[in-house]
Amino acid sequence: MATSALDRDAILRAIRTWSPSEQLALAQEILAHTVEQLASAHREELAQSTWQALYGIASNGQEPPTDEQVAQWLDQHRMEKYG
Repeated sequence: MATSALDRDAILRAIRTWSPSEQLALAQEILAHTVEQLASAHREELAQSTWQALYGIASNGQEPPTDEQVAQWLDQHRMEKYG
């Protein structure tokens, strides 16, 4: 939610009456909150793009094999390897 210019000016005038240490503490709190929000948004974007990339790699347009097919492939491989 954006504040109007008048609200912002009033806030700045009020803050300027504070001691420098109080102003600094407020600035640090605002920065920490903003960094947290940006980091959270970045993590969400990264997770989504990573998932999309991995999905694209694994997708070949075919249905995935069934458990029975995989078991059969493993048996065939074992027979070829061990006779």
